[in-house]
Amino acid sequence: MAALGPAQAGLSSAIRIVLQKGRHYDPTDLFLHRGDTITLVNGDDNAVHHAFIEADRFAFDAGDQEPGKQPTLTLKEPGDFIIQCGIHPKMKLTIHVQ
Repeated sequence: MAALGPAQAGLSSAIRIVLQKGRHYDPTDLFLHRGDTITLVNGDDNAVHHAFIEADRFAFDAGDQEPGKQPTLTLKEPGDFIIQCGIHPKMKLTIHVQ
């Protein structure tokens, strides 16, 4: 019988897909770990989105996202943050990073 090496104690990072379609984020609330990555997919046929975060500890700005574009954000800071759309102000995604 072969001996197994030591168990890995760390959690691997996850990639989460967030759809931007119809002036909404789907999902609208995410619980994540530091190091996880969010991919923001513009699933609209003809709408442009502009995802951004303005927080005390960091900022994120995906710029204008044409249909089909998929910018990513790797979360390195713990806390609660809101991703908004600069073009559609009612679009909001709350992320909770542990």
